[in-house]
Amino acid sequence: SSESVGRTNFTLAKYFVINIASRLGKMARNTSDPCGSRLGVVQYSHEGAVQSVRFDDSEITSVSSFVAKVKGLQWIAGGTWTPSALRYTYEELILPSRRASTKVLAIVITDGRYDPKDPSNLEALCQNVEVYAIGIGDDLHHEAEHASLRRIACNREDRFEVLSVYAQLAAEEFQETIEKIVCPEPTVTCPELKCAPGKKVAPLVLRPVDLLFFVDGSERTGEENFSTFLRFIHRLSQEICLAQKDDDDQGARIAILQFGGETEQDVLLDLSYNVSRIESLISKAVYRDSSSHLGSAIFYATDKMIRNRNGKLKGLRKNAEISFVFLTDGVTNFKNFQEAVNSMRNANVVPLAISVGSNIDKEVLLHLVLNERSSLFHLKDYKDLVSGKFIRSIAAYLG
Repeated sequence: SSESVGRTNFTLAKYFVINIASRLGKMARNTSDPCGSRLGVVQYSHEGAVQSVRFDDSEITSVSSFVAKVKGLQWIAGGTWTPSALRYTYEELILPSRRASTKVLAIVITDGRYDPKDPSNLEALCQNVEVYAIGIGDDLHHEAEHASLRRIACNREDRFEVLSVYAQLAAEEFQETIEKIVCPEPTVTCPELKCAPGKKVAPLVLRPVDLLFFVDGSERTGEENFSTFLRFIHRLSQEICLAQKDDDDQGARIAILQFGGETEQDVLLDLSYNVSRIESLISKAVYRDSSSHLGSAIFYATDKMIRNRNGKLKGLRKNAEISFVFLTDGVTNFKNFQEAVNSMRNANVVPLAISVGSNIDKEVLLHLVLNERSSLFHLKDYKDLVSGKFIRSIAAYLG
């Protein structure tokens, strides 16, 4: 929960915990129940700044009660005393309430760096605790520190993994990997302890995400393909879990920005959860048939739509993740482009880019997704945009 993690990444980490918890089977009925899983969370920052959801919290008797506690954790935004936090976890959470003959497993999410003034040991959990470390670079673009992660994981090479960005925590494949680690096999004495078979978390159902679609209105797109972009957004809105109101603390809201020339940005839709309004744009939106200035469009979005500087638009929900989805071939004017990408990064935006056809600028597209290749999708034909398979794959990617 340090300042370098950033609010959005902290929120992504929280919802990773919630999603994993939602995959578990039976929870312990009380703090002494020999069967069922018990869950705890420690968030930490500078010296003495530690908050926890404890194993022995008598109010936690179900996944929903645990989720409520996790949602209540607020980003501290201080320093990084990782060794002390690990010692706190062992001495204050694990030792006082450890059940006899029960496996204790810890998952540590950090970049591996910590304040050198911290006197504690990175291997503080390596006392009959199975420790896994997930290393993710911080908000200042520093990569994860492998040597520290290895020590946190008790020097087990098979128990630490490095991700490029926090958004990868939401990937279904990664969560399935963690599920296999976390979920024990059923036993004779506790047959309901296993993970619920086939249980999946509904997309976006447990976290607030505001999605901003950038639709390329340049002459290279063409009017028919422009309409296909809008039909794709509509189909996707039917697949994902939308918010129920503007201040909902879960689900997605969708905004659509058509971009063209340097001063040509059209807010086709401010952040909304209304599927009918999205559908109506297919016939009502006016295609620009113009040039392409992605830099200006990104600056417009971060300034007017995220920060809501002019007060005319809705702006982001509190604690919501923000994702930019670029529907473009990447061919654009380069004026202010790199500066705009930097502003997007500084705003903790999670980007995704979808391109169609053979004539694309892959270098620009990679810049848009902050060089995260897994966030770049390419299709051969526009009709593939609205195929059920592709819609479902994007919905799964969004979480």
